[in-house]
Amino acid sequence: MDNSIKEYTMWKSQSLPDDLMAELEACENDMEQIHDRFCKDMTFGTSGLRGKMGVGSNRMNSVVIRRATMGIADYLLSKYEYPVVVIGYDTRINSKEYALGVAKELSERGVETRVFKEPTPVPVLSFAVRYLEAAGGIMITASHNPKEYNGYKVYDHYGNQIEDKKARLMEKYIEKHNYFEEKQEVKNAPVVIMGEEVKEAYLKALKNQVLLWTDEAGASQALSNLSVVYTPLNGAGREYVTSTFDYLAVGQVTPVEEQWQWDGSFPTCPSPNPEYDKTFERALAYAEGADVIIATDPDCDRMGVMAMSDGTMKRLTGNQVGELMLDYICNCHRNGIGGKSLGSQKVAYKSYVSSPVAEDIADYYGIQLKNVPTGFKNIAFEMEKLKEEGREEDFLFGFEESLGYLYGNYTRDKDGVLAAQMVCLIAAWLKSQGKTLFDRLEEIYQTLGYTESENLSMYYESEKDRYKMDNLMKDLFAGRLESLMGQKLKADLSHQGINMYKATLPGGHQVIVRPSGTELKIKTYFFAKGATRDEARANLKMLTQELMDFVKKYR
Repeated sequence: MDNSIKEYTMWKSQSLPDDLMAELEACENDMEQIHDRFCKDMTFGTSGLRGKMGVGSNRMNSVVIRRATMGIADYLLSKYEYPVVVIGYDTRINSKEYALGVAKELSERGVETRVFKEPTPVPVLSFAVRYLEAAGGIMITASHNPKEYNGYKVYDHYGNQIEDKKARLMEKYIEKHNYFEEKQEVKNAPVVIMGEEVKEAYLKALKNQVLLWTDEAGASQALSNLSVVYTPLNGAGREYVTSTFDYLAVGQVTPVEEQWQWDGSFPTCPSPNPEYDKTFERALAYAEGADVIIATDPDCDRMGVMAMSDGTMKRLTGNQVGELMLDYICNCHRNGIGGKSLGSQKVAYKSYVSSPVAEDIADYYGIQLKNVPTGFKNIAFEMEKLKEEGREEDFLFGFEESLGYLYGNYTRDKDGVLAAQMVCLIAAWLKSQGKTLFDRLEEIYQTLGYTESENLSMYYESEKDRYKMDNLMKDLFAGRLESLMGQKLKADLSHQGINMYKATLPGGHQVIVRPSGTELKIKTYFFAKGATRDEARANLKMLTQELMDFVKKYR
């Protein structure tokens, strides 16, 4: 606590923006708040910084962002004589201001920047780094987190979110700077606000990823009969997703008006995460007669969908959408539509915590499937390896259960715009047969077996609780949880290095536990199999109850 007070006192002696100084004064006698805000420097988690906005070294604010940018500039200048960085931002509170502050700091240190003129999806930032052959990219976003959060994602010259080794190296450069140091020399490299060129190039590349199940005339007829409700959740996806609807010529697109404008306060959806049913509440009011509801999160790298099931709209999980996309892609490639082909060299990727049904689908179609650690950067890394081997076209598909999907090599991050495009194609294909997305899932499960899944999180209040999360993981790795459902667990400790506990049970059931890389929470994943849906659901209920009883002891 003493170090927190020392840091607090140092910050209070500086000339800070009025809002940050007001926060400092408000927590002057609150030792817990002071500790939570100043107990540590915010560190790189999932490819950058993310946290609640506010004053302090453990919060997102202009001071923390400036210090990080100083280190990033040093890193780039150690590798490039004249580096160029692309900067994007979403619709969140302070995102544009933070982005312009990053551009100013980089400019004064001799790094040229290209800045988007308006809120832009994450996958477009990744695309732009590659398209402009830049040294890297920075995206100001907190993805699907509540309005109180913001973040700072860093991309390398491949357009990939930086992997852990680069993150640790960049942190060393950042740590050489203090929060309030003065620059010795101002260089003023160019800051260019970009026009429409990158946006148009991205949309052209996206159009090239349209994968048809039949001839163009048949597909056009089916798409013209499709009815879609779309919400960008007040985020950056609006212009891009509606462009895909236009060139697909979707028959009817209904916007969710309350969530259509850019608004970082997310007034009708405080937690804009399409993984949750609550996120779709406003959209459901527009859904009469619709085939699907599509939602993209504020930075449009994630996409969620609802579809008709037994006469009502029901949300599909990220795993179910990933299963449908993989099945559709394999089916189209196998049938050779548009010159596509499917062979044993094709590779699909998913994170360890994503659906094992994808492995069954890959086996059924005779392709390879590889599991990678959580974080789409790990799929992007595998894509880059394929490119180095001269096998770039062998990348077939990548997905994560947290609503992240990618088909094609045009970008190196999950793409909510592409995912919306793909859902329209799948839904139109199925509607032309009198089927829904859920009907196709049932066909898959009848062929390959039933698997039910669920993801649950346990949240912690403040940094002082982090030791409880650490103790849980230590005890799991030590074998303190011996059995579930009356059966002995078989733990796979090969993932201990990435702090992920994975265990299997006879019958193919799986459980996974890991701490979040961006929030104070423990994430749990359950996969239960059964000969019937009811049996799989019963097994899932038992599995989740028993594991959560164990996990909750560490709350």
